[in-house]
Amino acid sequence: MGIGYAAAVDYAVPGDLDGDHIISTEELESAQQDQKAGKITTEELEEINHISGNYPRRIVDSAGKEAMVYKPLKKVIIFNSETVEVLRSLKAQDRIIGVGKYTQEDSAYFPELSKLPVVGSVWTPDIEAVLDLHPDAVFVYGTFMNTSVDEIQQTLESADPNLVVVRVDCFKPESYVDEVEMLGEILEREEEAREFLQFHDECLSPIETVVSCLGEDDKPGVYFESWIDYRTATQGAAWHDKLVMAGGENVFGDLALSYTDVDPESVIERNPEIVIKLCGAGSLNFGGYNEDDTSEMAVLRDDVAGRPGWDEIDAVKNDQVYVLSNDILGGAQHFIGVAYLAKLFHPDRFPDLDPVALHQEYLTRFRGLGLQGVYIYPEMHV
Repeated sequence: MGIGYAAAVDYAVPGDLDGDHIISTEELESAQQDQKAGKITTEELEEINHISGNYPRRIVDSAGKEAMVYKPLKKVIIFNSETVEVLRSLKAQDRIIGVGKYTQEDSAYFPELSKLPVVGSVWTPDIEAVLDLHPDAVFVYGTFMNTSVDEIQQTLESADPNLVVVRVDCFKPESYVDEVEMLGEILEREEEAREFLQFHDECLSPIETVVSCLGEDDKPGVYFESWIDYRTATQGAAWHDKLVMAGGENVFGDLALSYTDVDPESVIERNPEIVIKLCGAGSLNFGGYNEDDTSEMAVLRDDVAGRPGWDEIDAVKNDQVYVLSNDILGGAQHFIGVAYLAKLFHPDRFPDLDPVALHQEYLTRFRGLGLQGVYIYPEMHV
């Protein structure tokens, strides 16, 4: 990434006369006089009144970085699709003026937003495209891809010190609620955030209640594998946390690295009761919202179950090998994926849990979409 870009934003705060970005009592009175004199409109005075009563707003993002927001964020750019999805759930999608390449490529799931200007990705950002759009704020990952994201933030802030850069992940359970609340606050969508988080709580609270009462012997041993063969998630990884939330015991949960490749023999030795194989990215980019055919998931499931020596594993013996789409486990709707996992892990303890119904409510109520796609194979019967 280069440096020396021209500043992108005139960050004038309406009604601010001395350039400190804050509307003082005297400045508010001056605006009122200007409105009476016909120098500004009633609508402009209303905006100044609103800013005076509600700003500045101080935030601390998921990277622990503090930022001050001095006026409503009307134009934002978002690099990560997870945050795009949350803004859609908060009915703030009209603020988005630019998106990352992966949002643009997922036109079925983001039909209106995929048509917006593209600013690259966290791997290959197009800084000039960002600055050309004159955003009020840019959203990037909070704790993921730190080296690349740090560079994006430093470059943007060097080009325009007034530009607000906010770092949020929107896929990690431990920070998700705080991030939704923070996004609701800085986008003035507090009520929408409360409504969405109430639904989030209604999905997870019954699961948390049951799981909290389980003994260690009640939790099935689970081998989780990403779309890369024998790459698993351990302590410190969001995927691991989601397995635990659903009442599973990660058979590789004792390993130190968050994401690591394991030896094929070690999987057999640890003898999982359930195997979860992820698809939806890399060379296994199928399943999810954009597809209605389970044939590729079925082939993958048979390939995994048929690995050499795996006929000795309890999960294979008992037909407990599943292929799961990362659409419902890796992103902003991961809590829906936790519901699917809880039903898989403990069907008898969750007789009334219907992950498919929760999923449909999420898509229709918060995403404005119908339920479609394939997310798990073999299909779950509830």
